[in-house]
Amino acid sequence: MLMGALLLAACGGDGGGSEDAVPRVELEDLCVNSQCGERTVLLDIPGAENLIFSRQGRLFVSSGSGVFEIHKNADGSFRADSISPESCGYTGLAIRGDHLYASCGDGRFWAARLDAAPRLRLIHTMSGMCIANGTALGADGRIYVVDEPLNVCVPDPKIKRLTIDPADPLKVTDEEVFVQGSALGLLSVGIGNLLRFPNGLQAEGNRFYGTDGGSIFSVDLLPDGTAGEVTPILFEADIHDDLGIAGDGLLLANFLTGRITLISKDGEILQATAPGTFTFPSSVRLGRPPMFEPTDILVTETGVLADQSLPLDHLSLFRRKAVPQGDGP
Repeated sequence: MLMGALLLAACGGDGGGSEDAVPRVELEDLCVNSQCGERTVLLDIPGAENLIFSRQGRLFVSSGSGVFEIHKNADGSFRADSISPESCGYTGLAIRGDHLYASCGDGRFWAARLDAAPRLRLIHTMSGMCIANGTALGADGRIYVVDEPLNVCVPDPKIKRLTIDPADPLKVTDEEVFVQGSALGLLSVGIGNLLRFPNGLQAEGNRFYGTDGGSIFSVDLLPDGTAGEVTPILFEADIHDDLGIAGDGLLLANFLTGRITLISKDGEILQATAPGTFTFPSSVRLGRPPMFEPTDILVTETGVLADQSLPLDHLSLFRRKAVPQGDGP
């Protein structure tokens, strides 16, 4: 669900905000390269798109086949329990208070209370959306949703903002455009101060970080509630799907080349796995206890568009290799 769709592959986006702030880690403690780390497939999830942790360490994954809560079994294996009533091409996820919110590519917007047995219910349908994708909680308590312009529709790249009723977390009271992109920008490439192919979205304080084709950008939520300038951070000859906050850096899902990358927030590439480490990675997040270590990296791999029968759609773990123990003195 990005430029990768033109290459017969599927993508997605994600979200989260101050309610889902990741544990603090130092960049030097992270392993994001194939020399120090290795990938392990935890589960096969058809059309895996996005993932998000709650503050308590509960893990949720969106996909073309539904939204799932991931549990760790007593034997160390993992299982995915569906919390969605139907399939609709789920993309971005956000957590606000004790509720999970999930976007569908068709503009439908779902929510579930994070009790012992959450179940998504439809609470709103966004208007004028081509592909609703990356979803994030803003510092103002509102939900921000990227509209990706790659579908059979009039290109209209933008970021929308949804206001949740303070008295009812299952009710959307307002919908508006936060950042308007440029359809004409679809004809150009490289870095620029406008949105062309927006996809992933994350929030940290009053700043949003997002992906836009080969570009990474930031945009601030200003005190008056409007958006600041879209500021380019990095451009690569690649296609980025979703991204994650990692202390003073950002983790990128390099969809086209099958890598994950760690960059500084001013755009310096710090580490990256070898190309082809993952099969079309669609989102990437740091782990969270109790199921994972804060330096673990979770990656969704979305596989090939329109063919979820191939063994390419996964929830995977990238972790530092164990250091062999010596024989002792």
